[in-house]
Amino acid sequence: MSKRGILVLVAAGLLVSCSANDGRSYVETEMAETLEIEILPNTSKMFTYRLRWPEDHIPSHINVARGGNSPGQQFAQGGVNVGRDTYDRLLVNTAYVVEQAGYCREGFFELDRSISRYHLWVRGECKDGATAADQQAFGAKQTLTPERWRKSS
Repeated sequence: MSKRGILVLVAAGLLVSCSANDGRSYVETEMAETLEIEILPNTSKMFTYRLRWPEDHIPSHINVARGGNSPGQQFAQGGVNVGRDTYDRLLVNTAYVVEQAGYCREGFFELDRSISRYHLWVRGECKDGATAADQQAFGAKQTLTPERWRKSS
């Protein structure tokens, strides 16, 4: 193996070891984390996993309707730094949450996504259909928060 190949492997190993303990990203920020679920009449289990920065913390220059800003004006930082790994990190979070909630037991199909500094989401469908127990536990439609999907000790 070449020196370059070894260097790539070492860098990849360091990247993996530096991730969060449970492998999830962005959950130690001020972003609100939710899982919106809906069980359709045909037993399809749909969901939208969201990470959203609080509206009152989003800098005013983001809101286009408020008009322009003077050049050189400084803005408060917030949200997440969107980069090459943001999508992968978002999918790890999504998989963790739908599994912890007991909603998708066999994984999911990604249907759509949006990634921005202040709002990230994944829309998906579970690979498994809803059972009678799922319908009783989750109902037709609701929004779950982290307290609902955390593992009980």
